[in-house]
Amino acid sequence: MYNLKQIYKNEIKIKPISLLKSLFAIAIYILVQNIISLLSVFISVLINPNMSFGNNIILVMIVTVSISIAMVILAGHIFTEKGSTKINNNNFKPNKKDYLHICLIIIGYILIREAVLFEVLTQFEGPIPDETIDFIIENSSGIEFFVLSLMLFLQTLIEAPIFEELFFRGILLNGFLSKYKINHKKAIIYSAIIFAIAHLNIPQGINAFILGVILGYIYYYTKSMKLSILAHFINNLIIFIPVPSNIIFKIAYICLGLYCILKGLNYIKQLQEKNNKLAIDN
Repeated sequence: MYNLKQIYKNEIKIKPISLLKSLFAIAIYILVQNIISLLSVFISVLINPNMSFGNNIILVMIVTVSISIAMVILAGHIFTEKGSTKINNNNFKPNKKDYLHICLIIIGYILIREAVLFEVLTQFEGPIPDETIDFIIENSSGIEFFVLSLMLFLQTLIEAPIFEELFFRGILLNGFLSKYKINHKKAIIYSAIIFAIAHLNIPQGINAFILGVILGYIYYYTKSMKLSILAHFINNLIIFIPVPSNIIFKIAYICLGLYCILKGLNYIKQLQEKNNKLAIDN
């Protein structure tokens, strides 16, 4: 956990990471997570054959989240350069204006996604088919479904923004930036590709790739895990923006979304220049 704290504060160097090495790492992560989840269900059935379906799903969720956190902690040990420190922008403390512009970028993306990508993404089957959701509801008691919903809520708004950002931006993106020092765009694209692959389905993968590029630029310009975590949190939180039903509203969404994104990106670029000047002065 100490390494993750240093990664969060941008106080430790990450070893150079190639695209091939990152693909291997994410493949191991997915494989280990699925094997251990299946084993946990198998063992629980052996120990208690009468365990309800709902409780089995709860067990799988607990194991999956635990493995995800453990793998990020392990990656923090593997990919950091032991005993290393690096010049960082610790003197930079985000203020309300910084938070506001990060929110603008994400809200802008969500508006454009709902106007342009919604109809495309809904053509593909999501990570959990509607039939599966109906089956879970029908075969879980009221309390089991409540616990499942609460766990999914906490996983979406707390575990995912924190640990996914530590891994995909704090470790992988920094590793790519170390590998491709003169080409930050390649590093950001590569980290977004891995972020998309990790979601294991087409609609979430497309969304994750674009979001990964945006989060990558936020982290690259600010070097602040706090801001990238906030951006990820806002994206996961805002899921009820109405989908525009006609061309006029779609154009309005796109124009407003582009304005928010460009205004936010321009602000964080200026923020990078200010932080670089602050680092030189210190």
